[in-house]
Amino acid sequence: MEELTRKCDNLSLSAREGKRVILSKKRHVSEFVLAAKFYTKRALNMEAVARTFRPLWRTKECFHITNAGNNILLFDFDLEVDAEKVLLGEPWSYDRHLVIFQRFDGSKALKDIDFKFCSFWIQIHDIPYKFMTEETAKEIGETIGPLINTQDASEWKRGTVLRVRVRIDTTRALYRGRRVTFEEGLERWVSFQYERLSNICSGVVCSHTTIKSAKSG
Repeated sequence: MEELTRKCDNLSLSAREGKRVILSKKRHVSEFVLAAKFYTKRALNMEAVARTFRPLWRTKECFHITNAGNNILLFDFDLEVDAEKVLLGEPWSYDRHLVIFQRFDGSKALKDIDFKFCSFWIQIHDIPYKFMTEETAKEIGETIGPLINTQDASEWKRGTVLRVRVRIDTTRALYRGRRVTFEEGLERWVSFQYERLSNICSGVVCSHTTIKSAKSG
């Protein structure tokens, strides 16, 4: 073996073998990839998925889809702003079932990604008018899950309904509401409605039969 190694070391490269390969930046793994878990039992058709999301997302540039198996797709965006737009627009659904997106940089295996957290807009109903404040929305929202800050401060209120954006653990049953003490002698039940709640059965959160869904706007 040592003799063979010495002979290989002494070999000179031919003109064709000595040609160097310089990889362009386009060969690098994209930095703007989202991994998506589709909670549907149907087989996924990538062309159908693209036709569904393309008009909804209205991305500035293209995105490409790779099937990673186990109902997981990788969405490779040309622009970071497009990937962020998708995350800000959660929750998303396909075939009336929830799709959970997570950032994916390729540093760990797909099987190690925890597809259980998703951001929802939650409407808080039955709040006495004088307590219709952003602080009330945040205090109640913090009891549901981690709050997601939004750029538009006006989004926390729609008419007589408070709204809050919360990161939800979808493996647990959704909260229907809270009993809130507003002041001495004033206590009441406030109910929650989840905007764009999908038909999320199959062991993931609750379905429409137990938790109300609300349309945004």
